Amino acid sequence: MYLLKRYAVRRFTPVTYKGRLPGYRLKRVLDYIAASLEENISLAQLSAIAGMSPHYFSELFKQSTGRTPHTYVLLQRIERAKQRLCDPKCSIIDAGLDSGFENPSHFARVFRKLVGTPPSRFRAEHRGA
Repeated sequence: MYLLKRYAVRRFTPVTYKGRLPGYRLKRVLDYIAASLEENISLAQLSAIAGMSPHYFSELFKQSTGRTPHTYVLLQRIERAKQRLCDPKCSIIDAGLDSGFENPSHFARVFRKLVGTPPSRFRAEHRGA
């Protein structure tokens, strides 16, 4: 960007994306995310499902949902983990791994950051309620 602004003969203005993902493409992407949370989901996969370039898809996805694709996937995984934590037969580690997190420490760190409480406390509070 710096080089273009500084040395280009013509004036360069960065592209700003207006609009959102078309409804059918957004639904296709959201359905894919919901069906494959336990797998590793990449931006390239999601953009291929939407039929767009990764950068363009990322911008339109954020405008459509209010979140980046990565943040949206993390929030969906946390929601699935919360459901699993409500089941007394499921351990905390299994809840994290079944929700698509690579390891228990990553699960605990992300859960604490997004929910505001560790998974063990969330489970204890849910059992107490």
